[in-house]
Amino acid sequence: MSPQRVIRPAARRSPAGAGSLLWTAAAAALPVIVTVLVLVVITLAGLLFSSTGFDSLFAVVAVEWLVVNRVPLTIDAVELGFLPLLPPLLYAVVLARQTRAVLSDIEQPGGREAASAIAGVTVAGMALTGLASLLVGSAASDFAVRESSLPVALAWTAAVSIAGSGVGVWLYFRRELREVLPLWVRGGIHLGIAFVLAMWAISAMLVLIGVLFAWEPILAVMEIGKGFVGTAALTGISVAYLPNVVMAGAALLVGGEAHLGEASYSVFAVSRGPMPEVPLAAALPTTNPHWVVQGLLLVTVVAAAVLARSVAHWFRTTADAVKATWLAAATVAVVTAVTPVVAGGTLGVLGEVGTGSLIAAGMALLLFGIIGSTTIALSLAGMTRRRERAESELARRRRRVGTADLPDEDPVEDDLAEQDLAEEDPAEGATSEETLFENEPDGEDLAGEDPEGGEPGENPEDDDDKADSHILEFGAGNTDRADHGAGDDVDDSALDSDPAMDTDTDVDADTDLNADTNADTDTDTDTDEPAADPSDDESSELPDSAPEADD
Repeated sequence: MSPQRVIRPAARRSPAGAGSLLWTAAAAALPVIVTVLVLVVITLAGLLFSSTGFDSLFAVVAVEWLVVNRVPLTIDAVELGFLPLLPPLLYAVVLARQTRAVLSDIEQPGGREAASAIAGVTVAGMALTGLASLLVGSAASDFAVRESSLPVALAWTAAVSIAGSGVGVWLYFRRELREVLPLWVRGGIHLGIAFVLAMWAISAMLVLIGVLFAWEPILAVMEIGKGFVGTAALTGISVAYLPNVVMAGAALLVGGEAHLGEASYSVFAVSRGPMPEVPLAAALPTTNPHWVVQGLLLVTVVAAAVLARSVAHWFRTTADAVKATWLAAATVAVVTAVTPVVAGGTLGVLGEVGTGSLIAAGMALLLFGIIGSTTIALSLAGMTRRRERAESELARRRRRVGTADLPDEDPVEDDLAEQDLAEEDPAEGATSEETLFENEPDGEDLAGEDPEGGEPGENPEDDDDKADSHILEFGAGNTDRADHGAGDDVDDSALDSDPAMDTDTDVDADTDLNADTNADTDTDTDTDEPAADPSDDESSELPDSAPEADD
């Protein structure tokens, strides 16, 4: 569970009770009132600057409110459904921020508070839309603009309000949603948003390039304004419609087409037709595209592959990665399908503006789904192999380092032990754990024999010391081989090529065995054993620091 949120003390309010829910709804609906006040101020400034009367103030503010909520209008019986998207987007952003802030001021908000905030914004917006419809209707004799249909106006207002406040609720509860939604769903949503934003970014760059190449026609259209006010109005209209053009241009990146009345555009062909007299329309192409323009499809393919590759490390299994990629592709397809509804519409006598939604949506689903899933599957397969190789190497190193816990050995004692074992079994050399146990008659012989030929067990202390010595010799001579036997399932080539590790391990093991070997040697000397065989030159190399016998 996520940690409890830190709430500002001055903003603590109990989430229970109808009063608290009403306060939440009112606080979330505050941007609705602020937006209307801003529209009133802007309209007053415009009327004052144009030296016209204030009789049409309320009607103009009502129409502006309908435009903010993307409500289709009629002007002198001519339908205008192709409205700018910039005002609704800014309004939705403000609603999202306010909704998130209101939920943050509540101690432990839940579903009731979130629903209350969304309901408050929606009800307030629909109420103002109804009031705006009445104001426009009352000024119908002097004002030719009004909504095309009241139910449609209320529906669009509710859609914008729910979208804006819903994004705010999601932003606040996204941490809790991470604990509920599976990984592939969360990854698919994030990857789908990345796909959509990448398409819009590429489309925006294309629009900017078109504006730069068509700068002279744009300046010619802006001269229609005949003055600062007219030019500023034309520029403002072009900027307000810029999101519409960007969203429509995204359909071209997946092989779809966009149309403006009789004119149509795609990466394969361009059909000319009558255009509105606005600067942004002058940036649209008028000739068939060059074959280089068709390379935009490759740009989309590369973008899909790069984004899919960048999120491959989010997933542990290929199945989750592929499902997430297809969910992201479905997200792009849905956005492409609703683009003509949101960013298109009827543009008066010019006709319909929009995109071929079904073709573009199908192409987006296939392109992003196939390219993305293939790329992420291959990337995840490579990452899985590298991860498994690293884990195997780490396990191998841990086993090799674990040999330091065994009894350490001395280089001289190691040679003596190998000679003793060779004498016991000249044929085999006693080089393996199995041979050692075969050469020992039974467990009791580990105590060793008396150096003078006596029977085992005559001197208990000597027997114990010799048993320890035999065990140490066994561990010293076979430590490395036993380690290799335990790690046969691991690729030894990676670590056998590291002589530094083997040398360090052997040196450390040799150092700690000195004390135990010397102690055993002194104990045998104290029992008046005969001197070591002069032929064993290695015995003279024993450390001089061995303790002398006091007995």
